[in-house]
Amino acid sequence: MKKILIAANSFKECADSVTVIKYFAGELGSSPELKLIFKPISDGGDGFLNVCREYHKLEILKYRVSTPYNDSKFICKAGYDGQNKVIYIESADILGLKVIPKANRHPVLLSSKGMGDLLIAILNDVNSKKINVKKMIVGIGGTGINDLGLGMCSKLGLKLFDSNGKEMEIIPENFQYASSFLWGRINIPFEIEVIIDVKNPLLGKDGATFTYGKQKGLTRKEMFNVEKGFEKIINILKYNELKKLPKQISGAGGGLAAGFVLFLNANVKSSEQFLLKDLGLGKIKKTAFVLLTEGAFDGQSIMGKAAGCLMEHFSKKGSQIILCCGKFDKSVKKLLPKNIAVVELKKYFKSEKESIKNFRKGIKLASIEILQIINN
Repeated sequence: MKKILIAANSFKECADSVTVIKYFAGELGSSPELKLIFKPISDGGDGFLNVCREYHKLEILKYRVSTPYNDSKFICKAGYDGQNKVIYIESADILGLKVIPKANRHPVLLSSKGMGDLLIAILNDVNSKKINVKKMIVGIGGTGINDLGLGMCSKLGLKLFDSNGKEMEIIPENFQYASSFLWGRINIPFEIEVIIDVKNPLLGKDGATFTYGKQKGLTRKEMFNVEKGFEKIINILKYNELKKLPKQISGAGGGLAAGFVLFLNANVKSSEQFLLKDLGLGKIKKTAFVLLTEGAFDGQSIMGKAAGCLMEHFSKKGSQIILCCGKFDKSVKKLLPKNIAVVELKKYFKSEKESIKNFRKGIKLASIEILQIINN
């Protein structure tokens, strides 16, 4: 009997990790020659909260927060583990593209203020003894904002000023004009840990803005202005000795992770640590095959994202890797382990729109191909 680990990540716009697992179980689970181990996974991005619910008994709490694009409000979720006094947050639920209409996807105008609203609401629940929180774990990834977490901090008292001492609205297009800011260092009575899905730095050509800005909606000119603004904020912190800066400042979540660290003293945990230790995948002994799923696999996927981390980990253990993804960037194949087979869903369909609409059919066809790989 062949042992196969199915570590499924979400397929954006199609299904979350738990649903992807369910579909593969339906297609592969009837084979008597296979012993399947199912592990839904997340690197902190889309589907993070649902994955955490699979591993922990979470009570779902609902909070009213601001949208990233105007003063309107919506309801977001948090997962509360009362036994261990931990609360789980998915940043993509609050700041992701899925909550930002296409007409409003202008990152220079977007704010992470909704995360600030959520923090205030949780603090109120803690202070009123409605919940008891010792630790908050925030999945950072899948955001549509690029504001260094300053919008979040604006709800907690941060104020930004230009060279004339005039207070400015805290949105990225204004950061380049920043000269000083006021920050009261709010007291958070619990530990904050952020799970980052990428390893890139905050600044530079491989940083948050130039790596992910385009897919969020930034023009080339806007990228340079936002980068200049980020540099201004970091320099204000540095030269005024407001904060001892870490050697490496994370670019995850459009700088949201950096905001948590610089302003709220959060600790950073890589997706690899989260997957192998917190979700327990590091305890799994050698399996003949490891099936990994990812919506799109490209250069970003090997910068700390779930599939890339697990691919490296299990290939070193001698497992054959099968990567099932919506689309695959062939230019990265030379950077991957040799014992890997790629099953790309897009080849089954005429267009990306069709592949999203008929996602379940794609899983069915991919499963046939996967079984052929396993049995050869």
